[in-house]
Amino acid sequence: MLGVGKRGVMAKSKIAVGDTDSLIALVCKEDANHIKAKNISKWLLSQGYEVVYPNTAILETITTLKRALNLPDKAELVNTRYLQGTLSIEYIDEKIQKLASQRFSRTNSKKNTIFDAIVAETAVELGAEYIFSFDSWYSKEGFKLVVANLD
Repeated sequence: MLGVGKRGVMAKSKIAVGDTDSLIALVCKEDANHIKAKNISKWLLSQGYEVVYPNTAILETITTLKRALNLPDKAELVNTRYLQGTLSIEYIDEKIQKLASQRFSRTNSKKNTIFDAIVAETAVELGAEYIFSFDSWYSKEGFKLVVANLD
């Protein structure tokens, strides 16, 4: 399961914003979080949540799969799903990017990236209840991870 559906025109729905690590875990059976990601995805679907990925998370996922993990077939799978419209996407605008840049400038961690800050600000913009990620930084920033809900 890569996506929950196509996001409607700002319809109020139950939303979880997905991060790159969740998408990688879903498509890579070898990933340490693969089973957990599948279970989370099933739970979100059963509870009526839509998983929305910032477009930057899709780009980061494809790049990471191809370049860093040397999994071009998995990168192509994500790209194909994107092109088919089976992933719900939120295209980042200037407002989200600026807010993300401000959030990023306040973080001291070398581990967290501007892309993480974009996920966070997308969650704020969409009024998401959860972030679908395995990164504890989001909890430190005041967001609820789906993982914490299922543990």
